[in-house]
Amino acid sequence: MRILKVNDNTVRIFISFTELADRNISLADFFQRSARTEQFFWELISKAREEVGFNLDQPFWIQATIASEEEFVITVIKQEDHIENEINHIIQSSFADKKKAARSTCKVASEQEWVYVFADLEDVISAARLLPEMPGVQSGLYIYEDEYYLTLSKLGTPRKKKIAEAILDEFGESIMIAEVFLKEHGEMLIEENALRYLKKLGNGKGAD
Repeated sequence: MRILKVNDNTVRIFISFTELADRNISLADFFQRSARTEQFFWELISKAREEVGFNLDQPFWIQATIASEEEFVITVIKQEDHIENEINHIIQSSFADKKKAARSTCKVASEQEWVYVFADLEDVISAARLLPEMPGVQSGLYIYEDEYYLTLSKLGTPRKKKIAEAILDEFGESIMIAEVFLKEHGEMLIEENALRYLKKLGNGKGAD
């Protein structure tokens, strides 16, 4: 494991696939939400604080990319308005292979922000139709390389989140991917209120 402090806002952590295997964590596991991978992430942040003085005391972004056949790199960036250009630069410069990038990039600006990927539009509509009403939810829909990406935030109460997660897991796959990547490389289908439109489609009604 190597830790590189780029500046006060950014740190890069290089991890070998062997180190992941020693912890019984696969690369796929790392890009999905789980207690084990979250614990591992915070262990990495603790190590970064000890070794290079990187303190993560505010909202942040994460980007994970495959660096070589032997290791991948996690880039952690403190979320501040003035570093948005830095985030975009890192994302664009790190992803020569867009398909690999789409699976490897993640954004964790808030624990309430979710991204689900679906094989086809029918699966997205089926999931949306079954979701409970969440008046304050923010949602968008993108297409990237023939797959559909539903972004969600402000899902409401913990109970509704659990219900939503169970339904979404039936039809799609939860992944960590930067929405800025989808905006840059994908095609936006529905910018706002995607769930409302998808529910209407699922109920056989045209969207207003």
